[in-house]
Amino acid sequence: MKSEPFSVVVHAERRILEVRYPTRPTMEAFGAYEAEVRRAIEGLAKGGEWDCLVDQTALKALPPEFPPLIAKLNTWARGKGMRRTARVLSDSAIGELQTVRILKDAGVKDIGSAFKDRDSGWAWLTGK
Repeated sequence: MKSEPFSVVVHAERRILEVRYPTRPTMEAFGAYEAEVRRAIEGLAKGGEWDCLVDQTALKALPPEFPPLIAKLNTWARGKGMRRTARVLSDSAIGELQTVRILKDAGVKDIGSAFKDRDSGWAWLTGK
């Protein structure tokens, strides 16, 4: 399977880290993503709290090896000032269950919320 990259964008003015998942994430792509997102978070953490917008609409469900890794990354991110996380999901019961589990396992359920479209997630994070 060809490895598709994750997209990582830092909206510095808004203090939002935006991530878009590929349609077929591989462990190789996740490794590169994790390194890139950790660097971005370290940079954001220097300025205090920040928010995260994760768009998973390109896939119905995550490969089974991903949720524990994502939960671990979210736990670390919260310790680095992540204030809130908005997860944008496709219309998939499995994806919704995985997201609830990730947020719970990461200890960030109280600061996370799921949305059906990017605009709703962005509005929740920015108050607009």
